[in-house]
Amino acid sequence: MSSRFLKIFVTAFMLVSVFAGCKKLPDGFLSTTLRYEEDPILINKGQLRVSSALNFDGSSKPAKIELLHIYNRATGANVDALFSKKVPMKIWTGILDPKTDTTLEAVAAKQKEVMLAPLTINEVSGQLESNYGTLDLPTGSYTFDLKITNGAGSKIYPKIGNFDLIDAPAFETPSAPYLRMSKVGDEASGTNLTSAADLNVKIEHVNLTDNKVILKFVDKNGVVFNPAAGEVAKRPNTGLNPVPPNLQNLEDYAFKTSIFNDRMEFAYVTIPFPLNSLGNGFNLYYRIPSKYFSYDDQATYPKDLWNANPRFSFRAYVPGTYQITFTLRRATHR
Repeated sequence: MSSRFLKIFVTAFMLVSVFAGCKKLPDGFLSTTLRYEEDPILINKGQLRVSSALNFDGSSKPAKIELLHIYNRATGANVDALFSKKVPMKIWTGILDPKTDTTLEAVAAKQKEVMLAPLTINEVSGQLESNYGTLDLPTGSYTFDLKITNGAGSKIYPKIGNFDLIDAPAFETPSAPYLRMSKVGDEASGTNLTSAADLNVKIEHVNLTDNKVILKFVDKNGVVFNPAAGEVAKRPNTGLNPVPPNLQNLEDYAFKTSIFNDRMEFAYVTIPFPLNSLGNGFNLYYRIPSKYFSYDDQATYPKDLWNANPRFSFRAYVPGTYQITFTLRRATHR
């Protein structure tokens, strides 16, 4: 065998050996120590919540993230059946434009009803997302498994994250209510009455269907002040030519306001409601003009000389109908 032929043979053998032993390397990296920085993730039942993203620990992106199983953290029991039950929910299909979307019909055209599970995982970021469907789920502590896939392959991460479902009110009242007695013709002079003997504010979450707030003002005998007849009015702002001229009330936040003899109704389209404060937090201001009531303490507040100005605060976090009843406990309708 010539040396030239030997060289060709050896070279060919080496090439065959290299190709035969060649193994495709993974296209990327998938860490074994991915984690959530929030631990546990706290979710108020019935409220929208989006957690912080999954910490990928240097893993290659893009990646697909799938929620596999959910367990009761205390008992270890699989509770997939609880969290897989879908509920009807309205989602936005377009951007709400206050300039053109001026009717409830226009708003409805940009929404559609879909069936959603109460808890989902964002398949790109790994964020845990909850919706109003969590309202009827059992309060407690839970953990979950994920399956994550990227160019490097797939891995299952058992009990990678924890979350707690917490009982929470459907609404809040950030500030204490009061009844301000102000002199007729002098907005700056008056007294704030705050005791339970003077007033009571009752707020009820009536249902999860119609998004509206029903507001009533009643005297100590349960007689309703008639908004349609002017017995409930906006409260003027103080100062000379104030801007705005009136302190904020629910009409300023509502999408639509309807006035009746025994109540006012305020339709809304977004949660939280109100979405943002127009000033003075989420306090809401009204007036019962002096000619429509007499106060028990006539020595201090003689009739026709004092206006009654109810103030309360309200912010809803769960959709549906709310009824607010403000009772003036020492006032008599006339």
